[in-house]
Amino acid sequence: MNKLLCPILMLCVSSIIYAQSGNVGINTTNPQATLDVNGNLKVRTVETVTSPSNDQAVLLIDKSASGDFVLKEIAVSNLLGSTGAGSSAYSAHRNGSWSLLNINLGDSTYPISLSGNDTRIGDSALFTDGVYTAPISGIYDVNFEVQLSGVDLTVLSGKSLVLYKNTAVWQTKPFNGVRVEVGLFPVATIPVTSTSLHSLVQLDAGDTLTFALNTGGVLPVNLGVLPVSYTSLKLFKVAD
Repeated sequence: MNKLLCPILMLCVSSIIYAQSGNVGINTTNPQATLDVNGNLKVRTVETVTSPSNDQAVLLIDKSASGDFVLKEIAVSNLLGSTGAGSSAYSAHRNGSWSLLNINLGDSTYPISLSGNDTRIGDSALFTDGVYTAPISGIYDVNFEVQLSGVDLTVLSGKSLVLYKNTAVWQTKPFNGVRVEVGLFPVATIPVTSTSLHSLVQLDAGDTLTFALNTGGVLPVNLGVLPVSYTSLKLFKVAD
C-alpha cells in the first residue's frame, strides 16, 4: 500500500510545483524568481515588535509591471521619514530675552535668532539662524509663537509674525495684546501679548521656511531690545 501511495503523492506534488532554470514555481509553469508562488501565503505565527529599530525592515510588494509583485524591503527609518514622522518633525524654543538677527528681509522684517542649539525635537542641522530646511517633500503643519511681557501695547501696533517660504512671504499674523492685573489693584497691570501663526505649507525637499518678525508699523522699533519671555516653533509633515 505504501509503495502505491508514494508515486501518487509525487504525482500530485509535481502537478503544482515546477522548476525552471534554477527557479521553483508553485502553481506556475514559468517561475520568474528563485521561489515564485502563484497563490496565497499563510503564516500562522509571527513575532510582534512593539518598538521597531533601524536594524529591522518592512516587506513591501512591488506592483509595477517590471516588479510583478516581487517582495522588497524598506528600512524602518526610511518608512517613517516618508510618512511624515521621524526626520520631518522639528521643534525649537527659548525662554527669556533674545534679539533679532541683523538681516533685513525687506519692509523692516528680520529673522528670529533661534538656531540649532535651541532644538528640542528633531535634527538641529535642519535649523540655522531662523531658517528651517525641509528634509523631504510634503505638506507641513507649521506653528510659530512669540510671547512678550512688560511692553507698551501701542508700540506693537502694525507689527507681526512673518513666515517666509523660500524668499517669498507665505503668511503674516499681527501681534495680539491684553493687560493682566497684578494683585488687587486694577492700575497695577503688566501688558502681555502672546501671538501665534499656524499654517499648512507645501514644501519640496530643500525648500526653506524663515521665521521672522516685522518691526515696522505706526511706531517703528527694534523688537530685538524688547523683553521677549518665550518664543517657539513646531512643524512636521502631515501628508505627501
